[in-house]
Amino acid sequence: MKHPLNYADYPAILSVSEARPRGASDYDIRSGRNFPSAAWGIRFDDSTPTQFPVPTWADDVWLGEAKLLRALAHRHPGVVACRETAARLFGWPLPPSSRSDNLHVAVSDTNKRIRRKGVTLHRMRVLRTVTWLGLPVLRPLQVFSQLASVCSVESLVKIGDAAIGDWKSSPQFSLENLTAHISGTRHLRARPKLQVAVGLIREDVDSPMETDLRLWAIAQNLPEPVVHPAVYCPTINQTLHPDLGYPKEKLALEYEGDHHRTSEYQWAADIDRVNALKIAGWTVIRVTKLTNRRQLERDIRQYLGLQ
Repeated sequence: MKHPLNYADYPAILSVSEARPRGASDYDIRSGRNFPSAAWGIRFDDSTPTQFPVPTWADDVWLGEAKLLRALAHRHPGVVACRETAARLFGWPLPPSSRSDNLHVAVSDTNKRIRRKGVTLHRMRVLRTVTWLGLPVLRPLQVFSQLASVCSVESLVKIGDAAIGDWKSSPQFSLENLTAHISGTRHLRARPKLQVAVGLIREDVDSPMETDLRLWAIAQNLPEPVVHPAVYCPTINQTLHPDLGYPKEKLALEYEGDHHRTSEYQWAADIDRVNALKIAGWTVIRVTKLTNRRQLERDIRQYLGLQ
């Protein structure tokens, strides 16, 4: 994994019988004092933590889910994260409408029961797993296909762009492997939706905003812009790659988040970048979240010579 990692202290995970030799009294067990409950029959021991790798972007919610997953896997061997939980652990951009506070886990044992508030158990006939930062997680390809039940096509495209791209984490699968998985998996739910989404996923996308802008252009019946077209800029003797563009017409679309405005370094770099593209003969349209999309559509149509 090439992305930088931090290390966080995970508490030791103990069964109740293992906690007693460490000094846990009956009151500790009942109340959770000193040895807080992680799952039925499982306790955390903060006095003997172990360091585990975590992404630099991980927040308290991410860490909480990771700790609970480790506890459940200790109590129930074979349990793995799936669906929304796995997507969050991977760093995929879930839409607000599909976010679930529950911890989603899967097992292959059809008779398995886990009764714990905040945990949703899924039983799967085919369970392929990977270890992600020391955590048992369903294979990313399976996670992606699971999300079709809770995500729109547009959200699946955004997630797919992230999963095969280099966003928060290194690529989890390739577009070729995803296409083969969707076409080759039997009894796949929401296959038509997944096939439409796969047809719109592109490689080398840098952010959800780029995906949104590209899908918006398609929805307006504009020609689909190319992701990161190569533009040689002689004044700086470099090849730049604007976010989106129409190479034949030499029109670039650059999405600029708020950090482009608040960072002096980023602001200066953007000016140099736009100047180099302009001198190379390209027109640059800069887009923000507040850009008037109707005017943007008119500008693109006029530049491309469309009615």
